[in-house]
Amino acid sequence: MSFKIAAIGDIETATGFALAGVSYTHVHVEKEETLAKLDEFFADESMGLVIITHPVVDELGFEFKQRMRTKRLFPIVLKIPDKTGAVPKVDELYELIRRTVGAEIVVKAEGR
Repeated sequence: MSFKIAAIGDIETATGFALAGVSYTHVHVEKEETLAKLDEFFADESMGLVIITHPVVDELGFEFKQRMRTKRLFPIVLKIPDKTGAVPKVDELYELIRRTVGAEIVVKAEGR
């Protein structure tokens, strides 16, 4: 089965992903509209990945966390920085890989 990819964020992020071939994008303007689109993506059984920017997640707040607790295994939700480059204190992609693999992966440069 082939899974779909969706992206939610500011106009630049959504446009960038659309240009990269992501068919399902949403430009965040209003909280309720974005939550409705997120619900639509979560209800779609063929959706495999939803990419969403950290500032959008911060604005959605409790409603986003509530949806994350009640969603199915898929789609996987990946939070990314937006054009400002603001990143959270915890590397969520690293944590996702650590939980999935079940072990911490440490990469060291040769000779160190």
